[in-house]
Amino acid sequence: MIDPNGISSRVLDSLVNAGLLTMEQLASIDEQAGARHVTSGAILMERGLVSVSDVASVLEHEMGVPRVDLSSYAPEDAALALVPAELARAHNLLPLFDIEGMLTVAIGDAMDVFALDAVAVHIGLELEPVLADAASVTAAIDQYYGASALEPAPPVAQDDFPPPPPVAEAEGIRDTEPGEPVFATSDFFEASDAVATLGVPVAPVAEFDAPAAVSAVETIEQIAVAVAPGGRESIDLDVLAVADSRKTAVLVADILESAVAKGASMIHLLPYKDDFFLVFRVKGGLEKIGSAPLSMQGALVDAFKSFAKMSGVQASRPALARVRAHIGDKDLVVTVSAVPTIAGQRLVVSLAPHKPEPRGLGELGMSDTETRALHAMVERGRGLLLVCAPVGAGASTTYYALLAHAAAVGKTVYSVERSVEYEIPAVAQVMVNTASPVPTANYIAAGLRQDTDVIALDGIRTVEDAHLAVEAAGLGKLVIATYPAADISTGVRRLLDLGVEPHGLAAALTLGVGQRLVRLNCANCTVEQPGTVLDRIPGATTGIVNKVGTGCPNCGKTGFRGTVGIFEVLPFTESVRGAVANGGTALQVAAAAGAAGMRPLSTSGLSRVVSGQVSAEELDRVLRFS
Repeated sequence: MIDPNGISSRVLDSLVNAGLLTMEQLASIDEQAGARHVTSGAILMERGLVSVSDVASVLEHEMGVPRVDLSSYAPEDAALALVPAELARAHNLLPLFDIEGMLTVAIGDAMDVFALDAVAVHIGLELEPVLADAASVTAAIDQYYGASALEPAPPVAQDDFPPPPPVAEAEGIRDTEPGEPVFATSDFFEASDAVATLGVPVAPVAEFDAPAAVSAVETIEQIAVAVAPGGRESIDLDVLAVADSRKTAVLVADILESAVAKGASMIHLLPYKDDFFLVFRVKGGLEKIGSAPLSMQGALVDAFKSFAKMSGVQASRPALARVRAHIGDKDLVVTVSAVPTIAGQRLVVSLAPHKPEPRGLGELGMSDTETRALHAMVERGRGLLLVCAPVGAGASTTYYALLAHAAAVGKTVYSVERSVEYEIPAVAQVMVNTASPVPTANYIAAGLRQDTDVIALDGIRTVEDAHLAVEAAGLGKLVIATYPAADISTGVRRLLDLGVEPHGLAAALTLGVGQRLVRLNCANCTVEQPGTVLDRIPGATTGIVNKVGTGCPNCGKTGFRGTVGIFEVLPFTESVRGAVANGGTALQVAAAAGAAGMRPLSTSGLSRVVSGQVSAEELDRVLRFS
């Protein structure tokens, strides 16, 4: 599933963390974006609140987006095939490589990062940007796609994507508990033994995914006259002429299995004039699979709705459901979205790989001592466990590791999330759509009435969210929450600035985590190199050997391969609580934390430098010692 505001939201939050935007400006941008059904990034560019250099600085220094030399890269053919040439030219981006559904693209203008969400939805893949020289990107596009004498296609406009349906109006949104019995097509169709059975345990509903833009008349007309691959339609839709639910069940199974076999990321049922078209999105392009009279479409749409357990939804209402299925040899998350249009119902089925279980805290880079402290807190503790990190620094990954451990030791967990990255058995995960008129705080309040041991919130955004987290902690619950901030001391100070009452926050806080992500040296090309910034790192001693990656084919000439977390874990002792209760500054809270024995981020990072895994320059880039 592709979040239609994913990259833009991370950049905007980082701009706030860097002091280039205020929370009030961000709230205004989000409100205007929701009203106009465009991305927040588009509003930011329109209002000109920050410069290109501001965005570039945030991308590099806050989010760790690397700069690359395209002369050292040879894009993978498979990656180039995922993005149509017209789209690459329109946004001056070059696909480089695809790793498990994450496509890395080079952009020549930092502001182009705000167009990547629309591109991601258009091609059905998550995007990871890297920065490059604009002229080099343009030249590489001509080199690998071929020089074009045509005018580039217009950029993908956010208006091409239908807005998410408001929660209060959308019907048929399936929200079932994990662990519900596995069902198959035969459970809801009167099917014979010939029906292809797809084992599907129902998963919680996900946020609405805006489907790929295929509504333009010129595009749908091209689909209408296109010839199916091989000169014939591979899926026979004529069976819809006979009102037979058994045959329709077989057809749904055939379509799903065919899409998986072709490597499709999306299935579209597109109404147009007197016909409808079955279209797959394969490697970024639309491929016509079949067509039939529009009068037959209703039966197929209803069959897909039945597959997703939302058969009671009226055709005049938007509908959304999310299930997990084993299709072919793949475990997939299948999202079915039906939207009424003037031409008829438009149905889009998204096929995304099912993510494995979250990694443990130790795998993320946390020390044994820190891991034991957090596990003990989850197992026996009460109060607020606050995880703070800049956007994109892995706070959500730590959040899921904590939830998984809570569930593993028998705790009942209620989690409010804006993007479900992992499905965790026995955790009640609630997806909150940011465009919803229902505030996040309402979902938290509902969780307090669910008799749960652990209340969790991935992303405190408002003072109401924070007040409810503090209230839940005061009721004896363990509350796990993330909050965007540079470190734990800054996060606590920002909560006070948000309007949380100091004494209440001090009483609620029991353990805090601050974290950052640093890039690991490529093991294949690491060499010793005198560190120019070693003397600026607190605690660094003479004799430390600095190691850096010089760049090789294994790491794409970047010198880096992979990332690891650096952490600080703060027990809120009486002295630290006193600093919070007195409304202390971030420096005063940090001083109290140091006196209480907290190992700061710099010490955690320095241990990685000493081991040769991380260069001193990389640690300085992330923590900014100068």
